[in-house]
Amino acid sequence: MKTAITHPLRTVLPLLGLVGALASGTALAETVTGKINGHGCAHGGHTCPADKLDPHLAFEPAFVLQQPDGEYFFLANVPRDVKVRHVLEEARATGTVDSTHNTMVVDEFMVKTADGFETVWSQQAHEDMHDYVYGEGWFQFSGEVQ
Repeated sequence: MKTAITHPLRTVLPLLGLVGALASGTALAETVTGKINGHGCAHGGHTCPADKLDPHLAFEPAFVLQQPDGEYFFLANVPRDVKVRHVLEEARATGTVDSTHNTMVVDEFMVKTADGFETVWSQQAHEDMHDYVYGEGWFQFSGEVQ
């Protein structure tokens, strides 16, 4: 009787796929509230820029959502201009948090107003605008030159 020898990867790969599928399926949306701060400053334990006209804004490469306890998260998919526009404001982000790397893939980004929190950016609105601009809107070319 001949016994088949199987390669160890043949056994391990399906298991890894199953673990990955289970892990990705269990990711829950979390909400983080804090203030938008420059990363260098947050990492150093202080708040900056001093105000919205501080020249430091131009030199700060990244902005984070910093909680009152000092912990902060990079908002991985939120454009820099959105974060700069709302620097030093109280903000709230909902999305998937990766605590290992202090990052968050944001579904919705909100800032505090007199009436509560107002959504100023969302991944869905971003995708809708991209589809409009590149799919059915501004960049359509019929091939005719007038």
